Amino acid sequence: MVVDAGLGGGNLAVTHQVSNFPGFPKPQPGFMLAHYMVEQAKEAGVIMRLAAEVSDVDLEHKSLVLDGLETVSAKKLIVATGSSPRPIGVKGEKEYKGRGVSYCATCDAKYYEGKHVIVIGGGNSAVEEAQFITKFAAKVTIVHQFAELQANKAAQQAARENPKIEFLLSHEPREFLHDGKTVHRVLVEDLVHHELRELECDGVFVFAGMQPNLELFPGRFELDRWGYLKVDEEMHTSIPDVFAAGDIATKRFRQMTTAVADGTVAAIVASRELGS
Repeated sequence: MVVDAGLGGGNLAVTHQVSNFPGFPKPQPGFMLAHYMVEQAKEAGVIMRLAAEVSDVDLEHKSLVLDGLETVSAKKLIVATGSSPRPIGVKGEKEYKGRGVSYCATCDAKYYEGKHVIVIGGGNSAVEEAQFITKFAAKVTIVHQFAELQANKAAQQAARENPKIEFLLSHEPREFLHDGKTVHRVLVEDLVHHELRELECDGVFVFAGMQPNLELFPGRFELDRWGYLKVDEEMHTSIPDVFAAGDIATKRFRQMTTAVADGTVAAIVASRELGS
């Protein structure tokens, strides 16, 4: 059984294009790849509990309570709750999330047709998602704390060749300013001259890395120094009969292919341990 608070696919389902998954010579919409995976799992006999709220988890007895009604018990659990965008802790960010502050270009870029958007970050996600946002916005300003972007060279080159994208390097946001309804300006600091200035905009997208989704398991697992679940080479966690796979687990690279590999290892080991 797969239990998912969404419709399946996690961050893959809200990635606008995936260009590096084996078997697809052309970029694929993330939501379609997620859909294919869900349908393939169903064909293999997997029971799906989608859009289900996990009300309670008993890791020792391997049981879940879903939507406060249904209790599901198992002999093995695989935790694959993934990761979520990391907030940057700027004043106004929390209050105006969803009202001018977004973490998902696929979800919200369409609302900025012909407008000016500020993107916070300079890594692969920030630069690549800024490219996507220009399909709708008239102008995108990338604000990054370092003097150079951190994204891969291909992404940087594509962004610099895009006439809709401007760059404000060596700057950090200090406050998201609003009119009581939505964010319309960003207060930024020049990290070289330590001067403050306000940038007018119609919305902000934050791409400052990810953090593990561990809300269901506070203090239950042994974690690595970055806060992810410690696992061995067979994907065992610190709790017997509980495995981890994907972005929630300790790993060097977090990609679709490495997440799929984790799931493969965890499933095979769990099956063998059950004697099937």
